[in-house]
Amino acid sequence: MAFAALSQQEISINGQWMFRRAGTTDGWLPASVPGAVHTDLHANGLIGNPYLSCNNMQLAWIDSADWEYRKTFDLPLNIDKKAELELVFEGLDTYADVYLNGVKVLAANNMFRQWRVPCSKYLKKTNNELLVVLRSALRITDSLANRLPYRLPGGDWAYIRKAAYHFGWDWGPRFVTCGIWQPVYIRVIPKVDIHNLAVTTLAANPQKAILSVDFDVVAKHKKSLKLTVSDTDSGKIYLTTQIRPKGIVANARFEVENPRLWWPNGMGKQNLNRFRVLIHAGSELVYDKVHEVGIRTIKLVSQPDSIGQSFYFLVNGVPMFAKGANLIPPDFFVHGVSDSVWVKQVDFAAQSNFNMLRVWGGGVYAPDAFMEECTRKGILVWHDFMFACSMYPSDAAYLANVEAEVVQQVKRLRKHTSLALWCGNNEADEGWHNWGWQSQLGGIAGATDTVWNGYLKLFHGLLPQVVMRYDSTRNYWPSSPMYGWGSSQSITHGDSHYWGVWWGREPFERYAQKVPRFMSEYGFQGSPSESVLRMFNDGQNLPDSAQLLCHQKHPVGYQTINEYMDREGFKPNDLLEWIDYSQLLQAQGYAHAIEAHRLASPYCMGTLYWQLNDCWPVVSWSGIDYAGNWKRVQHYVQNLYKPVIAGAYLVDSVVVVRAVSDGVNPQQVTIGAQVQSINGDVVYQNKVFLTLQPNIAVEVGKIYFNRDIITRNDIYLKLFVETDNETRFESVYYFTKAPNRLILSLGMVQRIREIRSETSK
Repeated sequence: MAFAALSQQEISINGQWMFRRAGTTDGWLPASVPGAVHTDLHANGLIGNPYLSCNNMQLAWIDSADWEYRKTFDLPLNIDKKAELELVFEGLDTYADVYLNGVKVLAANNMFRQWRVPCSKYLKKTNNELLVVLRSALRITDSLANRLPYRLPGGDWAYIRKAAYHFGWDWGPRFVTCGIWQPVYIRVIPKVDIHNLAVTTLAANPQKAILSVDFDVVAKHKKSLKLTVSDTDSGKIYLTTQIRPKGIVANARFEVENPRLWWPNGMGKQNLNRFRVLIHAGSELVYDKVHEVGIRTIKLVSQPDSIGQSFYFLVNGVPMFAKGANLIPPDFFVHGVSDSVWVKQVDFAAQSNFNMLRVWGGGVYAPDAFMEECTRKGILVWHDFMFACSMYPSDAAYLANVEAEVVQQVKRLRKHTSLALWCGNNEADEGWHNWGWQSQLGGIAGATDTVWNGYLKLFHGLLPQVVMRYDSTRNYWPSSPMYGWGSSQSITHGDSHYWGVWWGREPFERYAQKVPRFMSEYGFQGSPSESVLRMFNDGQNLPDSAQLLCHQKHPVGYQTINEYMDREGFKPNDLLEWIDYSQLLQAQGYAHAIEAHRLASPYCMGTLYWQLNDCWPVVSWSGIDYAGNWKRVQHYVQNLYKPVIAGAYLVDSVVVVRAVSDGVNPQQVTIGAQVQSINGDVVYQNKVFLTLQPNIAVEVGKIYFNRDIITRNDIYLKLFVETDNETRFESVYYFTKAPNRLILSLGMVQRIREIRSETSK
């Protein structure tokens, strides 16, 4: 049992429950809440660890069954007999009938919603029974799909409000699981109930900021409330006013003189104001909480220009080059992930010099602890709504369910300084226009118009209206990307997902030719660490054993990696070499991309690679594997996301050196270049002193070579950047036998050893 401040008394019903397969006489077994049926079955020894060996391929039977969970509990002796109580489920996955002492009190149908049920009249002092019957989402999905004369293009997850990745992805297993995945408690309802209070910045400059306090009020009376906002540290009172709520909504504004602005990582300090918010109803204090708020403005600028359509973020009126990655849930069974695991992802991002993370739309909405850590570390959050890679229903019941979901989530997350953008979906617009989805409708009369009009109703109607109504300081972007990578407009308009490398089997050098206005997805697979790979490896040397194939969810993943390896001259002899070479290959690919994006600013103003993390042990596009080990690529990223970088391109026999700074102010730097052989013979060296303007890449100089120099495989180029007499950035390029090609490699020492070994034979 836990008690929150004031009248927010809560009675926890988490912890030990019992469960069994529904409709059977099976005995009840121990279960954990929050939890999921797969993890409970494993804890009871009924299935193997879903993450090991090929166990993930043997568990489909679980998804087709119904399951029931039971808990008995007593009410605390100190509960007021006259108190009004409500049963709260923070998350049910997904279709659940809830019975309290034999009475059905709830039929839930959305994994992403909180559910509240008045329950005083159903409760007893002792021996209460709570029964939750979880119905198979898989069977319900099939039932809903069969109501239409056509299947919606994309994925079956679209029919229900459940995490899309549960249905399997090209980096994750398919477990269409169910469970009570978030905390459960009984709550004493106060006479005046305050919800969703947020303090947000409406306008700000170094002289003055205007902030808004918004919240919901549920009360039996319509009396006015007294709102007070003060500074926790200084005690200064910013606002004292009487508010009469309009319906359940209340808001007020206040000003802060000479504010300390909050800045993203690398642009300035993450200054936080500790505002204490008090709300009185008459003489009764009904709300008392300290809100840590960064005063800042954020705006997405996407406007037609002479090139196409821009896409960049203004923070406090200053353009920001976005550096970061896409984030998936940090564990498949995300119920078992503590806040610390989510926070760890933010720590990784900050250590890697990120200033942005994109919460991808096929997972789950980010928890508050993650958002709070992003605020503290200066990581802006691009947050998709939970829609991905599919067309979606648009009937009235479905849209009403979605509206309840997104209103809850927008109101919950709007209080976080780190929240930068709401995005409607991942790749649904691209799928409709470029993936043949329209032809999948089979020529059924009116189907194409119906499905597309439903898309417009949801992503161009409902979602932006909710954002405008409840979080108007953030921009809304309908779908990422704006155009698919097969379209020429993907390079000139809005954000882009470029998958010509990997899906299109194009060489890494193509990144330099396909630079968009903002790259919000791109990537290449690399092996996890040996320790993670050994979690599912049967000991065979190369990645063609059954266990290794079970943990490669891309249909031609290993073939693609091996094809690129062969191009680059990597010839692994055993599994350890394959791990190392695949990681080096992945790192080189990302380096090509990031360097091309950054050295094209301000034309390009963002690079978010796919993906930061894994949700289970797997070969994937991640920079950090499931165990938290940094792959080689993450060290490359950390280097290439530094404030000032330099890069080189080979054109015929000329090396062109460019540099860029993404700071707020002009930066004086020294750019150095040195060309030498692996034996230490210096062929060329020079330094250039210059001042870099923010986010304007410039040509530093050119180095001219004879053809015999650039064809030598024992020659390499080292670039470095010095600021304040310290080396802040280094990169190494080596020449290959193929002309007109430079490959970035921080693994230079290893490569030199390989070359020496080759030349000594």
